Amino acid sequence: MSFVVDASVIFAWQFPDEESEIVDHVADMLIDQAAWVPAHWHAEIANGFAIAVRRKRLTRDYRQGALKRISDLPIRTDPESTAALWNETQLLCDEYQLSAYDAAYLELARRRRIPLATLDKAMNRAAGALGISLITKQSS
Repeated sequence: MSFVVDASVIFAWQFPDEESEIVDHVADMLIDQAAWVPAHWHAEIANGFAIAVRRKRLTRDYRQGALKRISDLPIRTDPESTAALWNETQLLCDEYQLSAYDAAYLELARRRRIPLATLDKAMNRAAGALGISLITKQSS
């Protein structure tokens, strides 16, 4: 089974001051399952780490190690997510008051009919309303 993973899960997995049972579960899932991400995901991850270094949450060396660990994950970039930004993603933004970045994860999970892993409360609520399954610490 594949699933969609958002940046919040990756940051919580790699930032030493954040912990979550869901994140641990997703890390275990990534051992033998691929995750899908929208096209903007790589820039979102890079930006989050740049900000973390700037705010002295992480060192540059730690960031480089984290980015290496992330690059080794079975992550697939969805080729259709960019085109979806102009229509379906915008509708989700309007309906659930989400950024286009967040709505892109929901659009991807809904289109591919796969679960979503996120720590974002607004995305969790929207996923529930849309009938999108969520990865939880109990899910498999």
